[in-house]
Amino acid sequence: MENGTNYKVRGTVLYAFMPKEVDHHSSLEMKDGITKARVCRPVTSLVFDFAKTDFMDSAGIGMLLGRYKEMSAIGGEVFVRNTSPRVKRILEMSGIYRIIRDWDKKDEEGSR
Repeated sequence: MENGTNYKVRGTVLYAFMPKEVDHHSSLEMKDGITKARVCRPVTSLVFDFAKTDFMDSAGIGMLLGRYKEMSAIGGEVFVRNTSPRVKRILEMSGIYRIIRDWDKKDEEGSR
């Protein structure tokens, strides 16, 4: 995609590789891209990979919450991974970790 986001499906896991900046514009594109990717193949887990992300605003949090609601409605889960200290702090302040877990720690925590 033009904003730097790309998607990969492995089994029933959809990986969304986040762009450098997650703002209103990129959030709308990600929402559409994730919807299209989910239509192509059924997924039970959605993983947002923040390895390249330097900035995220409230539109990004809203997009994450929206995808969480969609995945929860079908019995799926949403995860984040590769969060920089800055992005991790934004996620912590938003309270998102109460509903979305870290992909790399999911085996340690067990299933909910």
